[in-house]
Amino acid sequence: MIQNQLLEIALYPGCIQGVFLSYVLWNQKSTNRPAVLYFTILLLTVSALMLFRASFQPEFVKKFSEVILLPDAILFLTGPLIYLFSRSLLRLDPSNTPLRWLHFIPAFFHIFFVNTWLGLHLNRTLYFLSDAQIIAAFYVIEGAAIMSMSIYLACSLQVYYRYQSAFYQKYASPFVGQFLQRFILICFVLTVFWLASFLSNLLNHQSNYVIYTLFWVLVVAAIYFVAYKLWTTPALLQLPVLQEIKRAPGNVEPIPVAQIEALARYMQDKKPFLDPELSMGDLADALSLPRHQLSRIINQGFGKNFFDFVNTFRIQTFIEMRIADASQQKNTLELAYACGFNSKSAFNRAFLKETGKNPRDYFAT
Repeated sequence: MIQNQLLEIALYPGCIQGVFLSYVLWNQKSTNRPAVLYFTILLLTVSALMLFRASFQPEFVKKFSEVILLPDAILFLTGPLIYLFSRSLLRLDPSNTPLRWLHFIPAFFHIFFVNTWLGLHLNRTLYFLSDAQIIAAFYVIEGAAIMSMSIYLACSLQVYYRYQSAFYQKYASPFVGQFLQRFILICFVLTVFWLASFLSNLLNHQSNYVIYTLFWVLVVAAIYFVAYKLWTTPALLQLPVLQEIKRAPGNVEPIPVAQIEALARYMQDKKPFLDPELSMGDLADALSLPRHQLSRIINQGFGKNFFDFVNTFRIQTFIEMRIADASQQKNTLELAYACGFNSKSAFNRAFLKETGKNPRDYFAT
């Protein structure tokens, strides 16, 4: 339980903030209602947790143990809600499938069976479990919660990478949803620290919940960060629906060399990559090709996704322009924009990926 009085005081405004963010997100106009729904439930859940913890009174434990333990339901709710939110945000979640409720079975089981059962033993209504067995049960619950959180974070990260890959196949622009990867990875790191604390308590037979408490405080902070991102960047709730990329089977016919050469010649002569908004659809229309055929030519003929393919020509053009501009009348960023990049970070990533060096080191050799 939380013992630090300053931390308890900080939980009250945190709870209010969570309710406020839930309200503004729910009332924000968005076509992606499933993502808003899952994230609103997540915000309200962590807000309720903070309210319960802030108002915790030790003397109530003996009489109302089964009620005091209710906030621990977040142990098995956070992972599924993050996963379902990630799928919905990235337009991969069937919004009306009944199977999504299966993710909440462990939480319901914990609330209506384990929580009540252990609570009744703590307040001595039931007597057939010893204190050692009760402590062992709490260890089992915490271990299962860590496993659940890890699995759902791993699944969320996998969903993110699948969508990111499909996005870069279709669009030659930075992916605005990159914050989701950082959020999931931060939660992963925090879960590792939680696991280390759990193993230390288990092996040393201690009950130190400092790391446990810190874990949830930081997770809540990360969730609030995502809420602010969704509130201040409405485009995040308007990500396009993309099909997952499927690898071509080994017996697919090779791409004719003439098609590969024709595409390379078109890119060099017409320079469509100078348009920072160039998409797979735009290029396919200009070449009078179906999108799936153009995608095959790029993937199999050049061994790259659409994003890297376009950036290869941009980097080549940048290098030519930099060499030609011996007096350096234009700075690096101006040349990068002239070559079709729309941000400094996108240019730096593409240059390093294409040449293996940053621009300064590349031209210094």
